[in-house]
Amino acid sequence: AQAAVFYPEVTQFTTLVVATPPFSSTMFCCCQNDASSKDEAVMVKAFPVTDEHKRSKEAPLGPPADEVKPVEAPVKTEERKAAPDSAEAVKTFVANVTKPTQDAALGWHLDVLDQRHLFICRLITTSNTPLEKYNSTVSSNLQIREGDYVTAVDGVSGSAEKMSEAMKKSDNLSITVARPHLFTKTISKNNMALGLDLKYGPGGSSLLLEGVREGAIKNSTSEVKAGDRIVSVNGITGTPYILMQAIQDAANLEICFSRPSS
Repeated sequence: AQAAVFYPEVTQFTTLVVATPPFSSTMFCCCQNDASSKDEAVMVKAFPVTDEHKRSKEAPLGPPADEVKPVEAPVKTEERKAAPDSAEAVKTFVANVTKPTQDAALGWHLDVLDQRHLFICRLITTSNTPLEKYNSTVSSNLQIREGDYVTAVDGVSGSAEKMSEAMKKSDNLSITVARPHLFTKTISKNNMALGLDLKYGPGGSSLLLEGVREGAIKNSTSEVKAGDRIVSVNGITGTPYILMQAIQDAANLEICFSRPSS
């Protein structure tokens, strides 16, 4: 059985393997907030595989209903675009963030699905968090934003687990942040599966590409690769379920992908 690991300030993930049109052999990760798991890794159960050809038309899209919470309505936004190149455009930077105590929360929700980087799903703005304090003291081009990637913490890089552990070892953190490189591709499904192996958490804001196989994506572009994230579909952003529904509902897709800038 497959399982996923919870890390501090990161959503708890449950692995689910499902195949749903227009995907083929799609992998999902179901997540839920668990405040009690703040300081330890938690292994969680896995769901069984559902074969695409045996799936009922009435079967729900995504995990079983009792494993998820209601999600918000989709949001139609202007097409996401990468910031233009300029003297002020910063692709990567180091943020020096101070916590009041070593085990204090920084004030963000992180996605560790690709195991190499930490993807910032959401910033918590309802309290005076260390990240809010940091952002208030720097210029806008050095502020940490939703959709950014954490690529190193105190010199530790290449492992989401090790970076998460590094965050617990100091109250003065040196965090390397990469802005997202965003690019949009036009995809015509033509009654084909997309050919994507996807992983996601309902508490997240993107779909992670685990792999790209034969299908509509590969027929339309060679630029998309494993490790990229889908962050909007036809101008719609929201939870992974909303993104998947947007993909399923349209024959022609404008998909905005994200990856860390280098």
